[in-house]
Amino acid sequence: MSGRGRWVALSVVVGCAGVATAVGWAAWPEDSPYRHSLVRYDGDHGEANRYVSLDDGAAQLSIGSPDDHRVVVQWRDPDGHGWTAPETVWTDRSNVLIDDTVRFGGGTVAIVETFTRDVHSEDDTDAVHATIVCRELTCTARGSTGSGSEPQVAPAGRTAYLGQDREAAYLWTPDRGIHRAPWSGHPGFDYHQVSPAEPVLAPDGSLRVVTSRPSRGHCTFELLASTPRTADLTSVARTTEPLRGRARSDCSSYNDTFSSDWLAVHPSDHRAPDFWFVRDGAAWSASDRDPSGLQLVDVDKGCCDTGIAGFIHWNDVAYGSPDGHQILVQSHLLGQETWSAPTRVAGAPAGYRCTWMDGHEVGDGYAVTMTCHSRKARNVWHGDAYAVAASPDLVHWEATFVTDVRDQPVVEDGVLRVGRTTWTPEGGFATS
Repeated sequence: MSGRGRWVALSVVVGCAGVATAVGWAAWPEDSPYRHSLVRYDGDHGEANRYVSLDDGAAQLSIGSPDDHRVVVQWRDPDGHGWTAPETVWTDRSNVLIDDTVRFGGGTVAIVETFTRDVHSEDDTDAVHATIVCRELTCTARGSTGSGSEPQVAPAGRTAYLGQDREAAYLWTPDRGIHRAPWSGHPGFDYHQVSPAEPVLAPDGSLRVVTSRPSRGHCTFELLASTPRTADLTSVARTTEPLRGRARSDCSSYNDTFSSDWLAVHPSDHRAPDFWFVRDGAAWSASDRDPSGLQLVDVDKGCCDTGIAGFIHWNDVAYGSPDGHQILVQSHLLGQETWSAPTRVAGAPAGYRCTWMDGHEVGDGYAVTMTCHSRKARNVWHGDAYAVAASPDLVHWEATFVTDVRDQPVVEDGVLRVGRTTWTPEGGFATS
């Protein structure tokens, strides 16, 4: 699943991993795979462990590298008491590991590892990629899966899109593993004639590809859709959108969806507005109405337009303030096809002017802070009062207003601190 143009670094829970290493493995039956301790790697000689929380209890997948050449995984059991033996799932002795991108859905973890020969080079043309997909204690891996370094995993975990080249898309399914799915019905990659966007994986396992043809003053966008778990594309809808001005455009776009029944299209040329392809039964059409349920806050002046934070434990949060006092929040949870209904929480009382909003991951929860001022604002980012809305699960929100604040909000060791007030997902608000 893709996000609204906001791919960000992996955001996962790490705090509870240390518990597993303190529990002896002797209590496990001899035939249990979870009779081992977690092996930790530091960032000085390799890549430090990253932890993906899975759907089953306290189960996790640890991904790390002891030497920047080997990629090693371990699985934690659903009770959180032990780990599998370390398993090397990829080795590149000629290149150095410099980055990874991880995506998750329904128990399936897709990983793209990036290696390079020269860690000091700022040119990424010599980058070498390896793709790994892990599910149910088993990982499969192969070298490059074409262009596009952002894997996508359907929420049910039964399909992953891993990249493309001119002849095929690279998919993963439980029965076939990582494989090439030859393109059928793809218009090609001549960007002077068409501008095919990066494919988007829908929740049902089908691909969506938007192509576009430029003409003076207009862009014609066409939606191609595949049958699930294939790259067999069929044209299902087309629309022509006007451009402001007479300058030519390549009419490229980037796209996203939470649903098999709609696709958001964001033209790269902002002279054309965003729109949506929407399915009603078997018929697709273009619409200027957002079916995702997101209610954008757009104020002409003052505070605060909508901000969106992606991959908060694989979920999304939107926050803003329609009047500079109340806080409006929405969440999108992995697997749901729309945003939640907006939640309004109390923010700043009358007499305060608010100028800025920010979001903070706090352990397993999330908090939004709104910077406010009792007097004339000298710094829009730093106030003497803060409205805070926080949620342990992105569903239930609580709020408070903190005055007489000298320092900016900070998150340390799973605790949000705003002046003398703290918040944790487990304990809520407290004042010292």
